[in-house]
Amino acid sequence: MADTSQFEGAEEFGQYLVEQNLLTGAQRASAQALQRQNGGPFTDALVSLEMMGEEQVTRAHAQFLDIPYINLKETTIDRSVLSLIEPAVAKRYELLPIGRKADGTLRLAVADWTDEIMKAAAKIGVAHRVRIAPALATAEHVREEIERSYQPARVLVGAAAGTVAGAAAGPDIRNNNGGDPNAPKPPIAPPGQRSAVPALLPPSAANSPARFATPPATARKPGEMLNQPAGGRTGVLTSNQPEGLEEADVDQPMVIQLVNTILSRAIKAGASDIHFEPRRDTLDIRYRIDGTLHHVDSIRREFQAACTSRVKIMADMNIAERRVPQDGRIAVTLDNRAIDMRVSSLPTQYGESVVLRILDKGGRRPGLDQLGFSERNLKLMNGLIRKPHGIFLATGPTGSGKTTTLYSAIQAIHTPEVNIITVEDPIEYDLDGIRQSNVHEKAGLTMAKQLRAILRQDPDIIYVGEIRDSETAEIAFRAALTGHMVFSTLHCNDAAGAVTRLLNMDVDPFLVASSVVGVMAQRLVRKVCTNCAIPTSPDPEMIKSFGLNPEAPEVKRATFVIGRGCDVCEGTGYKGRCSIQEIMAMDDNIRNMVLARIPSNKIRKAAMARGMVSMREDAAIKIMQGVTTFEEAAKRVFIDDTEEMPEISF
Repeated sequence: MADTSQFEGAEEFGQYLVEQNLLTGAQRASAQALQRQNGGPFTDALVSLEMMGEEQVTRAHAQFLDIPYINLKETTIDRSVLSLIEPAVAKRYELLPIGRKADGTLRLAVADWTDEIMKAAAKIGVAHRVRIAPALATAEHVREEIERSYQPARVLVGAAAGTVAGAAAGPDIRNNNGGDPNAPKPPIAPPGQRSAVPALLPPSAANSPARFATPPATARKPGEMLNQPAGGRTGVLTSNQPEGLEEADVDQPMVIQLVNTILSRAIKAGASDIHFEPRRDTLDIRYRIDGTLHHVDSIRREFQAACTSRVKIMADMNIAERRVPQDGRIAVTLDNRAIDMRVSSLPTQYGESVVLRILDKGGRRPGLDQLGFSERNLKLMNGLIRKPHGIFLATGPTGSGKTTTLYSAIQAIHTPEVNIITVEDPIEYDLDGIRQSNVHEKAGLTMAKQLRAILRQDPDIIYVGEIRDSETAEIAFRAALTGHMVFSTLHCNDAAGAVTRLLNMDVDPFLVASSVVGVMAQRLVRKVCTNCAIPTSPDPEMIKSFGLNPEAPEVKRATFVIGRGCDVCEGTGYKGRCSIQEIMAMDDNIRNMVLARIPSNKIRKAAMARGMVSMREDAAIKIMQGVTTFEEAAKRVFIDDTEEMPEISF
């Protein structure tokens, strides 16, 4: 990275250090001699001779250059600007984008500020139409942060495309997609000319006008015309350009590497879903982390079709068909972890939208005591799932953690003496020692047919992925009546609402009353990040909205906190999730109400009168314990102003 200006600069910087009484003349001469012998920056010579520490010399160098010093270990980096500079450029020049100022100026952390680095930074500014504000950091911190921020792409081996070569080196993500080996494979786009277009694009530039330049006559040197595509295009390509430009080659190494990077980063970030969302000028990438969507990057429009086709190839979907929705599956391994991805495509106004649901099949499943159950609810749950027969239902919307909770419940009661069989669509996680089966709608193997077959396998406990129709419900309830313990999920808003939902599916009230042992309704809320949590005083109106009295002693002594945002939580103030539940245990009074077809709101009131803790109350308790916040709970839990809240003690 050194250039001839380093030796000239070393003389001036060495003199400055002597004038500041940080070096003696003899030390300066020794360091300059070592630099001439080994090359590299003068600052490295000072550190290697142990004349100055790396932080000390970097601070002094920043003062000499009249630019700010920055400690990257204490700096929150804005991840949205990382895509402005390609990883190879960042590593070559040891510079890292860390954020923007209020006026849009791009802040760069640099390990040095030589003429070569200044020219590179200037070209970055020209390419993205921004001003550059450098800040000097220690070389060690810059290198570490570049490695951490620009994770290497992984190599994916697609079942449909065969082994793909030419992607960036690094630990493998291997595609283990199964399926019928005799089934026809989707057509693969013919290889085209490789493009050097940098695909990632900053969100702020998404609406910038396109600019065009004349292709250079000679080949560019490495680092020259940073972020400028081959052929002279600069900036962002808009919808005004010719149709042919949007079709990049699906099998070119750049597309493979780009998709691999998106997938591997999502898995490492703990995302549950990856969204490829087409816009007029870009393809937006979003990750759902802890239940909330985060914009990660935007990809230039000419790469839209290639990226979505690449994902569809990996999922054994037909890339030639873009007019109808499709579903597929990708099975990969990353760092010896088995990962399943359910893939769904949907035609939209600007192209196909693709969403991937990430299922970490090899991940460790939490126990019931790790899911956020209150002491009372945990004791009640443990009692209900150990009933000798009956049906236990988990209810809630998609993504509320129903499957995870029931998996944890099944693991809690699993012993070698019992036979547990599941029927799922699809199998989401592997459970050791438990026989799991999958439905296959195309082959005519429905949930109901599979459930009938399971009943002939001598089961003690049955898990049904979801009760979707009256036929499945009828079989599940009759299995519960004949001495089996059945677990299943249902889509409804609260515990009492499960009764109405079942009756609307034409399940006989007698079957519901005599079979159901309990119903749990659940939501997931984000937990306040413990690394940056600070006390707060919530708005009294918000406190009242949860049925609490701001003047009550238990509210006054409660621990209300919020997260300020830090590197641990990526600036969100939240890290991880816990569940909010209400568990309705069936008793004679509720059974009689079910037989009489009493409305669910009256069943709910009867259950609460007998001690059921509502989700609203459970959320209020967790807020007062400093686990989550009013704002987060209000997004996930329906607030019924007519619901009476009992006195809360904890």
